[in-house]
Amino acid sequence: MLGQVKKLVGTAGGGDIAGRFGAWWNGSEYVAPQPGEEGAEAAKAEDKPPKKAEEKKAEEKKAAEPEVKAEAKPEAKPEPKPKPEPVAEAKADPSDELFEGAAPDRSADPADVGARIKALETMWGQGRFAPGSTALDTQILDTVLQHADKLGGVGFIGADAALLAAFGSMSERAAHAAEWRHGCVTRLKQLAPKAIIAPSEVDRPRGFHDGLLEGVVSHDAFAYADHKPGLVAKVFRSLTPNGRWVFIETSRTTNKTPPEAFASAWAEPLLSTSDEIEELLKFAGFETVQKKPVTNDVLEAARQGYQHLTQVLEDAAQNGLTGREGALFLQEVAWEAQSWRARMRALEGGALEVNLWIADKGEPALELTQPVVADEVLDVAVKPDDAGAADALFDKGSD
Repeated sequence: MLGQVKKLVGTAGGGDIAGRFGAWWNGSEYVAPQPGEEGAEAAKAEDKPPKKAEEKKAEEKKAAEPEVKAEAKPEAKPEPKPKPEPVAEAKADPSDELFEGAAPDRSADPADVGARIKALETMWGQGRFAPGSTALDTQILDTVLQHADKLGGVGFIGADAALLAAFGSMSERAAHAAEWRHGCVTRLKQLAPKAIIAPSEVDRPRGFHDGLLEGVVSHDAFAYADHKPGLVAKVFRSLTPNGRWVFIETSRTTNKTPPEAFASAWAEPLLSTSDEIEELLKFAGFETVQKKPVTNDVLEAARQGYQHLTQVLEDAAQNGLTGREGALFLQEVAWEAQSWRARMRALEGGALEVNLWIADKGEPALELTQPVVADEVLDVAVKPDDAGAADALFDKGSD
């Protein structure tokens, strides 16, 4: 896919990026509107890393020195050529075959992390690390806040910056965000400055003190947690007696998780089934567990992101995206596009599903639908057999 993206960018002069992307998306061969291989040659030319300034100076010096020495000392031997730097060469041109079978090897290089965040936000929107929407964010936050009867804080695990920012605009409660994805902490602090961000493991969220949170919100925490019972136990302990856990979770409906659907994930997914998630929640002590399918909401958000991808590639081509930074950005876009195309097909085919879960630690608060009338209370409290005794008592008191 990276080679395909580079080809798209390299052929921007000839146009038809939308046609090439559409052919890749549909799995068909691309038929150019006009014959010619200029675009392919240009793509190959752009794949070559630019020479460093020191190498250019060394070559210019070498080219100039033989002419001077030829006049003064004809028998003098030319100076040896400067040796190229293999490390720089390896970093400058990533492989075009990263998606031929195996998931990519993730690096902790800060430049790689910056390119990853930039690519994710380019596809899905500012502050989003996965497909999402304002409507879905509002539904999640309304669900967790409507059940909170005190002014306790709300915890977040693996939340997008957009969701944290929306929470900050809706509530004055403290937001405690446990972030396990490398590189996301800085972006969360930038877009949600009021939130308390703590780097941690997904199944051991930091800052979640026992019995102090009115609610917890998470996104795909089960999918990436190594120790799922530990995650559930930690969230359960952190909630108040009437606390609520609201989370979006991707789960599998088959015995096997399609690996290509998570090729650009931050970690190796360990998907559970819905029955396994519900069993863990009830075993931990949650009184009520509900779920609502939101697969179509996620698919619609992903489709919106793909509608913008063609324009992103066109802009990248027009801006002359070159060098290591440009290569890393295109690499991340390619990985994200490839994996989410496979995930969307798995969701559409029923191999995967996405649900909105609501787990209440205590029984949901009972609401009175009608006011209690005093006479009705009296009828319940005083039985017919007691009526005579009551009358005698009052009559005696009146004497």
